[in-house]
Amino acid sequence: MAPRTIYETPRPAAAPGEEIYTSTCAHNCGGRCVVNAHVKDGAIVKISSDPRRWTPEMPPLTACVRGFGAAERVNHPDRLRYPLRRVGPKGSGEFARISWDEALDEVAAQMRRIRDGYGPAAILDCSRSGSTAVVHNRAVVQRLLHLFGGCTELWSNLSNEAEIFALRHTYGSRAEAKASGREPTDYVNSRLMILWGWSPGDGTFGTNNPQYLHWAHERGVRIVTVDPRATRTSHKLADEHVPIRPGSDAAMLIAMAQVIVSENLHDQAFLDRLVLGFDEAHLPEGAPAGSSYRSYLYGLTDGVVKTPEWAEPLTGVPAATIRRLAREFATLKPAALHCGYAPGRTAYGEQFHRAAYALCAITGNIGIPGGNSGCSNGTGYQGVKRQVASANPANARVASTLLGDLLERGRAGGYPADIKMVYSACGDLANQCPNVNKIAAGLSRLEFMVAHDHFLTPTARYADIVLPATTFWERSDMHTPWSGAGHYVIFMQQAIPPMYECRNDVDICADLAQRLGLEGYKRLPDIEWLREVCDGTDIDDFDAFRQQGLARLPAPEDPVAFAREVRDPERHPFSTPSGKIEIYSTTLAAKPDFYGLGKIPAIPTWIPPHAGDPRHPLELISPKSRARTHSTHDNQPVLSRADKQDVWIHPADAAARGIADGQRVRVFNDRGATILPAHVTDRIAPGVVSIKEGAWFTPNAAGDDTRGCANVLTEDRATPAGAPTYNTCLVEIAPA
Repeated sequence: MAPRTIYETPRPAAAPGEEIYTSTCAHNCGGRCVVNAHVKDGAIVKISSDPRRWTPEMPPLTACVRGFGAAERVNHPDRLRYPLRRVGPKGSGEFARISWDEALDEVAAQMRRIRDGYGPAAILDCSRSGSTAVVHNRAVVQRLLHLFGGCTELWSNLSNEAEIFALRHTYGSRAEAKASGREPTDYVNSRLMILWGWSPGDGTFGTNNPQYLHWAHERGVRIVTVDPRATRTSHKLADEHVPIRPGSDAAMLIAMAQVIVSENLHDQAFLDRLVLGFDEAHLPEGAPAGSSYRSYLYGLTDGVVKTPEWAEPLTGVPAATIRRLAREFATLKPAALHCGYAPGRTAYGEQFHRAAYALCAITGNIGIPGGNSGCSNGTGYQGVKRQVASANPANARVASTLLGDLLERGRAGGYPADIKMVYSACGDLANQCPNVNKIAAGLSRLEFMVAHDHFLTPTARYADIVLPATTFWERSDMHTPWSGAGHYVIFMQQAIPPMYECRNDVDICADLAQRLGLEGYKRLPDIEWLREVCDGTDIDDFDAFRQQGLARLPAPEDPVAFAREVRDPERHPFSTPSGKIEIYSTTLAAKPDFYGLGKIPAIPTWIPPHAGDPRHPLELISPKSRARTHSTHDNQPVLSRADKQDVWIHPADAAARGIADGQRVRVFNDRGATILPAHVTDRIAPGVVSIKEGAWFTPNAAGDDTRGCANVLTEDRATPAGAPTYNTCLVEIAPA
């Protein structure tokens, strides 16, 4: 009998006088947990979560501290309550209340004026991932702008574009980031797991991932972490932690591959059957002699053998450690390499991911129970898809990390247009893109800007019109697991009516579409739309799903991605041009400058991330905060206690600068400065400092940020794959 979907009511019994509604945080949070709103007299008074006891077969979807902070957020005294028009200088936060008709009439008039005067590409869509549910997401604004003639879009993923690119050029065009890893239930089948720049203890990376790691570790799975920081995952679970210099990850992976191949520990049968470009015998026709990965490892073309001794000064990792870890990964099979996003957010970060996938291929650990592709997500969404927009008629696209440069230079910098207007919803890109001061200067020069938001965020402060949007508690929707793992869907039950004068993003854009004379924007009511989305999926009883709140879908046939391709490559080839795993990318060989952002070698290659700067000798990384989802929640004082905002610095680096633990310091480079407390700790590698990303940009009179906004320091630079380089950032620190 085929497995069936199970519908659950993941909430406790209601107390007298209250009603309970099940939902999930719509933010880009790294999890997808059950949050229940306890409502009395029309107000949310308490949050609870899934009461089920934990079992590996059917775990509860327990909320993290941010989920429990949802009541503080929805009832926050600073919630935007009605439309606002700017009355002071841009960025000043000086606004006056206006009516919805006044606001929408002005937005529509400005959209027409700018499109007709400058062309549609002069309008920049800055919407993002503040809401990622099925109906209410950034596509709400994209659909409007595309119907209006198009816009300039920021196309690349600020989290994992390097991974997305590497997956497609290694495993094929159909390799989706959220479906190219493995289910957490498979962790226990590994003998060794290497968590490389991946810390579910800090960033969750899939509801229940930390619990499944703990479960696997209890059952004997060896866990090694590689990271510049000894993360919460390292601290609580790792048998060994390997500190590494930011941006040097590819060098260590390449050196591990050299050890495995030189000691004949690689899986030649797997490589012969399934992999293109490992050795000279398996290069594609027309490839230059000596262009295989094996030849690169042996230094046959550049004269440099990629030994652990070669990698040690680049990475800061002892050669003996690299050699031992390589041998373990090759011999403790099945072994799983799990890569986080952070190492890919460095200069040439796509090389990290491609080198990781090559290591998995060389050892034959792909597509087998207990092994992994190198991707840390799950195996997919089981057919439930978010609303998306049609193609952009303007065909104007810019890598997201270049926002500051786009605003500053426009056509003069080779971009599609001079930006005259910004439309922002579901996002805070002025805070979350690199080089915040440059972005702020660019936003100040715009002719017009509109923002939908819940609060006057750093981005909304630069808008001319601010429109108050509903939170996920004030509308119905549904959501799938963030990481693509766990095979469930949560119905997001509306708990309260829209507060104050707040309106749904869909309704705001529908009213604008009507004012602009656009046909076809408004679709079905949300509930009927969601019913339509479920048609043809494993959600076979929509009414039960809507009422109960949680659908547990049948588990995937294979808990590990690419299992079919590895089992039967004749019937299920990889979706690369060759039908094989491409260590040597035929696409990149034919078109190395794929996006016009720099050439990318056909094989994984070590490329130094920077040349160094003696004025700014420390390397800054900007990991996630447990108290925020990017910049969401940063204005919640109770929630902020969960993870203090500070800068981690090694004791040796602190002593050299006369810095004591807890002292306020100034972190600076040529792009800006931020002031925050120092945390002196040996849990950060020497020469490296760490500031958690997402704190709201709050400059003082001198222009220095005062809340620890890491992106005043990061560079608006793209990798050749269009990825951001947040973690290639040189700074200095001094007492404030």
